[in-house]
Amino acid sequence: MRTIEKEEFKIKIIKYFFIFLAGFAFGVLAFLGIIYFQSKANTAYIPDVLGFTVDEAKKILNDEGFNVITFGSGRVISTIPNVGIVVKKGRIIRVFGESIETNEYTLPDFFGTSYETVYNILTSWGLNVEVVKIKYPGPDGRVLATYPIAGEKISTGETIKLLVDNGEIGGS
Repeated sequence: MRTIEKEEFKIKIIKYFFIFLAGFAFGVLAFLGIIYFQSKANTAYIPDVLGFTVDEAKKILNDEGFNVITFGSGRVISTIPNVGIVVKKGRIIRVFGESIETNEYTLPDFFGTSYETVYNILTSWGLNVEVVKIKYPGPDGRVLATYPIAGEKISTGETIKLLVDNGEIGGS
């Protein structure tokens, strides 16, 4: 009789152990799921829309929850921020087209953008770009201003001047 009670007790302990293990595993998975959901809830990758028409890219990006400002027409040649980056939904994404139908553009506001990115965009539009570097507080290599200024109409072949940060004032 004593042996049966010991065996029943062992079975009960094993049963409770497996119930505990199942509950623990469920708790860990629930915790990880909550963390994952919170980290992904308001963010998204900027999809690769290069080569799509500007209108197609705008629709794709709007469907992903981004606000889109387009410059030019034709096929997409660049975006700011770049494709593949994780950003918050609702962020403004600038889409730049190759402008097959027209050679006139409205110059975007490039303040704070890497001058290499801006240089590539403007040269792909057939514009001549002059880079003027000055020492200015803040991150190096960012565009501080353009001439002509943002919002003005420009045409292929025109010259655009970029004022670019080249380091801290008084730096070496």
